[in-house]
Amino acid sequence: MSEYRHGRVSRPRRPWYARALRLRHLYLSNAWCVVLFEGSIALAVLMALTELVTWWVVPVLPLAVAGMVKLNDVIAGTMERYG
Repeated sequence: MSEYRHGRVSRPRRPWYARALRLRHLYLSNAWCVVLFEGSIALAVLMALTELVTWWVVPVLPLAVAGMVKLNDVIAGTMERYG
């Protein structure tokens, strides 16, 4: 599956969510990236529309989800190294 380009083996591109968070140990598919990013935004908007939370939750919830994914990646790297 991999091709040679300019003397190097090309790797498949990772989803932008995984690249933005610089995930090294978690390998998320495109579907998981959509669920984590857009799903958290949709959930925050729905919760704000039903007045369960205030509107400041809309930007905070996706950031909190991204933080938890990154923390999970760091813990996975630590467990891989010492486990």
